[in-house]
Amino acid sequence: MNPDLYGAWLTAGNNLQPVGAWLAGWWPTLAIAAVAATVIGWAWWPTRTDYRTRNDQRAAIRITGFQERPEPGQPGTNQELLDTCRAIAHATQTARKEGR
Repeated sequence: MNPDLYGAWLTAGNNLQPVGAWLAGWWPTLAIAAVAATVIGWAWWPTRTDYRTRNDQRAAIRITGFQERPEPGQPGTNQELLDTCRAIAHATQTARKEGR
């Protein structure tokens, strides 16, 4: 069933005709006001951020699975790794001196 808009218009009689005439006369002004309100609302929207920042935040949420990221340990707490790094550095410097 489709509503009979023409029948509703005729039933309303003179009540809707002034509104229709006003809208027909003022539609350009109303359209400009709607566009201006949209632009102003978009410009002053409080959550507007840089899209890269927003994308980075979304990616971080997806990666961490909504859990807090663990903090890394304090540097220099593993003596074995430090000794290994020093041995590699020493071997690299020795190899350079020997011309390998």
